[in-house]
Amino acid sequence: MSSVIEIIPLGGIGEFGMNCMAVRYEDEMLILDAGMGFPEETAYGVDVCIPDFDFLEEYRDNITAIVLTHGHEDHLGALPYILKKFNVPVYCSHFTAGLAESKLEEHDLLDDTLVHRVAPRDVVDIGVFSVEFIRVSHSLVDCFSLAIKTPVGTIIHTGDYKVDETPVIGEPIDLRSFRRYGQEGVLALLSDSTNATVPGRTPSERAVIPAFEEIFAEAKGRLIVAAFASSIHRLQIVLDIAQQFNRKVCVLGRSMLKNVEIADRLGY
Repeated sequence: MSSVIEIIPLGGIGEFGMNCMAVRYEDEMLILDAGMGFPEETAYGVDVCIPDFDFLEEYRDNITAIVLTHGHEDHLGALPYILKKFNVPVYCSHFTAGLAESKLEEHDLLDDTLVHRVAPRDVVDIGVFSVEFIRVSHSLVDCFSLAIKTPVGTIIHTGDYKVDETPVIGEPIDLRSFRRYGQEGVLALLSDSTNATVPGRTPSERAVIPAFEEIFAEAKGRLIVAAFASSIHRLQIVLDIAQQFNRKVCVLGRSMLKNVEIADRLGY
């Protein structure tokens, strides 16, 4: 087993949601993300779906940490459920930690969970694994790809990403680090494939600003903007343009209020 690395998907393969991956070498295992899914309408009485964490019972003594790429529900939502079974340290960005701690507080787990906050390009040694956190762009802020050095080679786990050189908040995706690892050699690439079969590329979030400015300039009455609660970049655009046109903003929705409060508290 000394030359074998096991990559075990517990969810998120061929489906949207429940993203969770285990990486095992000998008697040590990392868990990458712990996401929830949302059931079909025919699953009456079922509110959420989570990966089958019972599979990990035989590896209970091997699990060293949970590493989160970002704070979307399909990567973070099942965190309380896995921590109730396996109380191990959690590594994530500052904003992801804010979302995670809010969720852990709801489940009375906050005081019992060790959450390590990391920054882009931080390198953390977790047992036999060395993990570098690479900044990537996404609809959320403070998102990471992971470069995981193992005794048999490097694994790149991208998490969710898009190549946005002009994000609304924060710095652009760190393509230099990806290039560096590519030149050094990569054992396996575990990549987000959403829209991978669609030709072209995803435009920058800034591409929506002119349309918003036109709508704000023409509207005589109240404007209602619908957005995902986690789309912090989009929310920032709306707030900036509202200020530009001297309009007040009312934020509605439990999740959106929580996300705006966390982003404001952490300085985003």
